[in-house]
Amino acid sequence: MTVRKLTLSAAATTTVLLLCGSILGATSATAAGPATTTTSATGSTAAPVTTVPAPAATSEAPGAADLPTTLAPPSSGTTPEATVVRPAQGSAPATTAAAPPLALSSYDPKAGTAVLAPAGTEAAGGAAKAEAAPSGSAAPAAVAVQPGQLIDSPPTPAAPHGALVAVTGVRPAADGTVAVTTRPATLPELLGATSADLHSAISPAAFEVKPWISGLQVTTDLGPTSGSGSVSGGLGLSADATVPLPGGSSAQLSGSVELHPAVDFSYRGGLGLIDPQQARIGFTLGAHADWHVSAALTGSTGPVRIALASYSASPVVMVGVLPVVINLAFTLYADISADGTVTLDAEQAYDGTWGVHSDYTKGPGWTTTTDPGTSTVSPLRLDLRGSATAKAGLLAEASVALYDTVGVKASIEPYLRVAVNGSVLLDAAHPEPEVNGTVALYGGLDINGALMARLVVLGTPILEQDLPFLAFHREWPVTSWSAGQSPVPLVNWTTLSAGLIDDNQSAHLRTRPDWDPSALKASCPDGTRLLGLAHGSDNGLCGDVTRANLWGADHRYVVDHGGTYVTTDWAPGYTKAQCPAGSFVSGYSRNGRTLGVLCAESATPLGTAARTVWFDKGDNRPAVAGGGDFAYGFGKGQCADDEFVAGVAYSQPWWQLWAARPYALLCQKLA
Repeated sequence: MTVRKLTLSAAATTTVLLLCGSILGATSATAAGPATTTTSATGSTAAPVTTVPAPAATSEAPGAADLPTTLAPPSSGTTPEATVVRPAQGSAPATTAAAPPLALSSYDPKAGTAVLAPAGTEAAGGAAKAEAAPSGSAAPAAVAVQPGQLIDSPPTPAAPHGALVAVTGVRPAADGTVAVTTRPATLPELLGATSADLHSAISPAAFEVKPWISGLQVTTDLGPTSGSGSVSGGLGLSADATVPLPGGSSAQLSGSVELHPAVDFSYRGGLGLIDPQQARIGFTLGAHADWHVSAALTGSTGPVRIALASYSASPVVMVGVLPVVINLAFTLYADISADGTVTLDAEQAYDGTWGVHSDYTKGPGWTTTTDPGTSTVSPLRLDLRGSATAKAGLLAEASVALYDTVGVKASIEPYLRVAVNGSVLLDAAHPEPEVNGTVALYGGLDINGALMARLVVLGTPILEQDLPFLAFHREWPVTSWSAGQSPVPLVNWTTLSAGLIDDNQSAHLRTRPDWDPSALKASCPDGTRLLGLAHGSDNGLCGDVTRANLWGADHRYVVDHGGTYVTTDWAPGYTKAQCPAGSFVSGYSRNGRTLGVLCAESATPLGTAARTVWFDKGDNRPAVAGGGDFAYGFGKGQCADDEFVAGVAYSQPWWQLWAARPYALLCQKLA
């Protein structure tokens, strides 16, 4: 198994990381397991949480104690009660206050206001008017809810993702409700110096499912649920639908998918309320799929993402007597793309499990990890005719959060890619494929993600920029055939990724000394050239479209890190790495705040007409761009098919001062 990690510099974001860690710290305590709630394909009911008296805190409370962690009880169909607690003191967790049963009936996180109503009343259930409260009920509630306390609420109609706030003001009303002003609270204020650890599957019954296309059926296999909180079963989809594609064509989608989501949480508290020792937040997503796609694709199509269904769940975990809310959401897409003209009718099978998580450790800060697990993609049936490279995959975009404030998001896509010139027919009636031309099949897995750094402390946004994970891209050959007439050569596209290790695809350079020592680097396969780069990641795109085998037979090259061959200021204010006249960029490198370009000498004269392509604000690619989405979630720049990259302008983003990133490409005509 390959595990790829990226450690974010604590020096650049020390304050943010500590505060973020303090909130995530509590997540691990949630790690105990998900709530089992009742759901259908169209709706779900929030799990109830009952306030349980807690033992009084003692001065001898041990540090980093393991709190018992259990699933919340099954839903009773009523609005769940909120827990009113006194904040954690020293190493002890928060303790419950002597409050009457109350529920969160309204909540405005932006204004910091909320209303607590006696549990079981219409007001608690979100009705416009409460029933008459028992005489004198307002006074006990007003006395019990005081400034400085915490309100910990599971999901309610007023707060679908739950709420964790600190009370700053109290105003009782005659009808028994209590209006409060609040500020955001941190989970370490709730859990103190306790510790917990959990990897838990989420029960299919906890999910609300929203289909996005007609002809989609949703099923749940509940499976057994053990007393320890582990669950089994899966979320099933079966589809038989026709969906429109760009250009007036359409695709037929059919088949079935079974998903198995799980969450990862761990936490070890420190002695201070904003000083956790360790935390983890993340998820894994396994799947089995038998998927059938048929479409007539003309020109460059894609990537076209067809939303199939969205899933959401807010399981509640009891950490001791304290409810902690986890929010998991993901959307499943069918992903289709092609470069060229092809009639595609393919059925494929997929089995695998992947993981994405982020770890915090006091001192080093955050480490983000993508775990590709095990994946197998295989063709079950294939009927292809044309000249193109086509890809069909199932893309899952997922996020996991606590109280909708912080977490991890990622996209995971297993796919099958085929390069065909001619035709191929493969099915049960044809044990030996019928091939006229050449066909090559590849399986692949793409993972992209980010730590969601939108953290709110005391109502002030600390950081609005997501911190990206290192992308994971792996593709492997399945099989290939060649028969009949000689086909027209295919366009070859290659995605490069040099975030953690060198990605030298050039067979020639792998036999030569390191072309940029001490730097992370990537080079295009021999016979191709660099055509695109991504801002915010270390991904690039190579291709041989329009002209192949551009590199001279003697394989001469130079490396430039900025300014040596610049003749005009084509990107004012930015450092520019540029190739000399007669050379093209076939690779790139990064050494901290410096970028470099690998300049290969062309075998034939090159054009001089040039333009600047900026992509720091989003994608800047040709209207018909080959190569697919080579860096999902990041802005990408790409030269036209009849151009080559002659230079790269770079600087350091404000949120990533330890790493240079490309901002613009100098695209120059081939002839």
